[in-house]
Amino acid sequence: MLSKANFNYSLMYLQNKSFLFLLIFFALFLLWCCNSGNSNSANTTTEESEIDDYFFLRNPDQVHRRPTEDLRGTVIVLSEKDFIERITVVDNPKGFQYKGQTPCVVELYANWCKPCGYMSQVMDEVAPEYAGRVIFYKIDIDRGRKVSEAFNVSDIPVLLFFKPRSAISKTVGYINHQELRNAIDEYLLKP
Repeated sequence: MLSKANFNYSLMYLQNKSFLFLLIFFALFLLWCCNSGNSNSANTTTEESEIDDYFFLRNPDQVHRRPTEDLRGTVIVLSEKDFIERITVVDNPKGFQYKGQTPCVVELYANWCKPCGYMSQVMDEVAPEYAGRVIFYKIDIDRGRKVSEAFNVSDIPVLLFFKPRSAISKTVGYINHQELRNAIDEYLLKP
């Protein structure tokens, strides 16, 4: 038979175990509630407000989410963020893959660079000739360090030629009007 002391000890042991079990259950329940609430809100903000750099690479059919392309024949100044959204991801392990539908020329320049100023004038004058067929962009390498590092820019100006599903072409240094036209015709418009 159980003595009164053994009975009290057994009762206390069961109460402590029950309390411990309830405490663990409550802690797990709180963790589960907090995590499920956070994951839903995180998914919502990711889907709605953040741009997934690899979205276009994984889902090339999702054209409706691409930034609209400006085909007016003017040179568009890009920020680093704009470059990544419109042109290509700079840290993609699969390499550079153009996101746009229309071929483009991107000038990498700096405000302090005299040849870049001349190159910008050439771009401004040639861009209207290719309105609707080629988009012209430029990005300041002092404000786009990731871009200049990704393309190993050591001399400027640099022109990058992007075309859907094709390798990137690159020229370094100033080129005149006719040389730019020839490069566009050769790299971007030739099938």
